[in-house]
Amino acid sequence: MIRPQEPIEEGLGWKLVRFVVDLCIPAALTAGLHVAQRYGYITLLPLNVVIQKEYGNYAMFLSAVGALVASTAFTRERRRFGVVAFLCTALASLVMVSPFVLGRYGMDVGLTPMEFSLVATFAYLGFSITLGLLIGGSWSAIVRTFRDPGPV
Repeated sequence: MIRPQEPIEEGLGWKLVRFVVDLCIPAALTAGLHVAQRYGYITLLPLNVVIQKEYGNYAMFLSAVGALVASTAFTRERRRFGVVAFLCTALASLVMVSPFVLGRYGMDVGLTPMEFSLVATFAYLGFSITLGLLIGGSWSAIVRTFRDPGPV
């Protein structure tokens, strides 16, 4: 007699693997992006050297925490990281990138250089958070696709 397949009992080993796949990989990906930018392999933003030097580690931390939060929220809950969440996160990251794009073309929007550098610093930190949210949410969508295959 053929029995229906019973779910695999989750022991400590499976919980550890699931923790690493669900949470640690997206945080490591975002940290890796920041490290790659720091060493000049890729360019996420045309940054001021001072901003990168002073706030680079904090931005990497915020980005990794954003990835952890997003992957946890969208993997564990019933909510999914769908098109609306992706578009809202992408729009927020475009807003955060705008001071760097404007500054590259010499537009200061009526701000003094000190005010513009302050806005750019907060925009850099905000962009790091949205980057982490985008990577963590996208990772949760990928994990859910492979873990819970549904009708195509």
